[in-house]
Amino acid sequence: MSTIRILEPTVANQIAAGEGVERPAAVIKELLENSLDAGARRVTVDFSRGGKARMIVEDDGKGMTGDEALLSLERHATSKIRLAADLDRIATFGFRGEALPSIASVARFTMQTRPAAAPSGTEIAVNGGKLVHRRDHGMAPGTRIEVANLFHPVPARLKFLKSDETEAAHIVRLVRLYAIAHPEVGFLLREDGREIFRSPGNAPLLDRVREIWGRQVAEEVTLMPLFERPGMRLSGLLGRPGVSRGTRQDLVTVVNGRPVDSRTMAFALTESYHTLIPKGRYPLAFVFLEMDPAWVDVNVHPAKREVRFRDEAKVRNFLIESVLAVLRARADDGLPTETVPTIAPATPLAVAVPAVSAPVSAGATPPPYVPPAASGSVSPSHAPTVRLGWRLLSRLREERAVFETPTGLAVLDLGAAHQRVLYESILAQFTAQKPVSQPLLVPLSIELEPLPAAVLKERLSLLASAGFDFEEYGRNFWRIQALPAWLEPEQALAFVRDLLAEMARREGDFGRPSLAYDALAKLAVNKARRKGDNLSDGELMELVQALFRTAQPGTCPRGRRTYVEWTDADLTRRFG
Repeated sequence: MSTIRILEPTVANQIAAGEGVERPAAVIKELLENSLDAGARRVTVDFSRGGKARMIVEDDGKGMTGDEALLSLERHATSKIRLAADLDRIATFGFRGEALPSIASVARFTMQTRPAAAPSGTEIAVNGGKLVHRRDHGMAPGTRIEVANLFHPVPARLKFLKSDETEAAHIVRLVRLYAIAHPEVGFLLREDGREIFRSPGNAPLLDRVREIWGRQVAEEVTLMPLFERPGMRLSGLLGRPGVSRGTRQDLVTVVNGRPVDSRTMAFALTESYHTLIPKGRYPLAFVFLEMDPAWVDVNVHPAKREVRFRDEAKVRNFLIESVLAVLRARADDGLPTETVPTIAPATPLAVAVPAVSAPVSAGATPPPYVPPAASGSVSPSHAPTVRLGWRLLSRLREERAVFETPTGLAVLDLGAAHQRVLYESILAQFTAQKPVSQPLLVPLSIELEPLPAAVLKERLSLLASAGFDFEEYGRNFWRIQALPAWLEPEQALAFVRDLLAEMARREGDFGRPSLAYDALAKLAVNKARRKGDNLSDGELMELVQALFRTAQPGTCPRGRRTYVEWTDADLTRRFG
């Protein structure tokens, strides 16, 4: 039987690093939070190879003496809390005292620091958890920490990191979040010495979003006034009605200066927009909540990404009331108080998509495909029958149709049937690597977040095999020069954003072509909405024929029934 023993400090630190230091961005996060806790007014972040080779965080904070710097590398050494009761009112970013020793145990770590009152600073170097040297160092007041060769003592951890572009995208997004959350601090972000963005301190929030998030996002938001309740204050920017995203990437929530993932806040914001954006999508928002630290628990996640509120219902109601007040008050600016969800333009029935011989302008819609049988509207009494023996009897509330079958009666869901046909048509093109593509007369321009841009760069060949043609013309800026024939140009930008967000969320699936094509085809058919009044009776019969030529005519790609059938025996039982 093995003997119980105390772990070596280096081993304990590497275990702690596994909880809080998942990737290079987690290192930057811990160092940034230390800089902010030190009262920094200027922070510079520089990194190489997605942070795997080198990361530097430099600030002008209060710095540390040599003894304090050495003590900070011991586990559970912190200046943030003293007693267990302090955990109930945490007002700082760091408080556990595990970040620096954890980082130093899995990298080459160099700290240079100097308080303003000291004549010189101190440099401490640690390699894989072992002290290399401590010596005096001349420098300006503040702290500079360099982390090189991350995870070199534990090479197995390197296998779990993504590409340099993806890891760099996570770092850029992280620094953006803290730059937005702290307008009083000037941030400079560089990659290999090349500036990515610079945010001056004390700039108005909208200007800061324009500088950090981009001009397109700044044009889609509106400033909300300050709302106050006992113990709570709310401010920020809200997306205009109709502006939505496929994921929560642009739903930024900040609590007491800490960017967090909060289900309570995300639900409240999404619920406030439930009549203003399509179902299943998320609003664009930058929301800053300030509250008594005793009302929020930040000690519920190893990386402090999530928070828990003491009174979730109170916070949720406060957010909903405040956001709704803004949306209703802006009706005079052309923002509607009530909207009806719009239905995307109908996608042409694509049993066999015709080739496109000429470029399509960015604002034009490709000519619809008309099936051979659709020479005009045919009355139900003289409706043609299909090979299966189905005969159209009547339309049912535009979205369904009733048919007589050789064995009884069937009701067809037109939208579900059309989605099944379109799904298998698109999937067949992807699998055969022969997509029908439409070049655009006027290319579409799109500015992406760092992570979607990294995903796009990694999956260019996959998207090209699906009929897209992208051209990069700047960091995170792309031109769309061609689209698949099933995608209308006016829908392209929203579809591409949703597609890249889904690729980032399910990167493992999109790494395998068969799963990638299936997921892409399902995203495509979600755009398909076919109403009965858009189809002549002849086209409707063509749809039924196309449905029964598919591999699974009974369900749509999302598993919903395409038709329900009652046999003569079923009807006889119903009538007793």
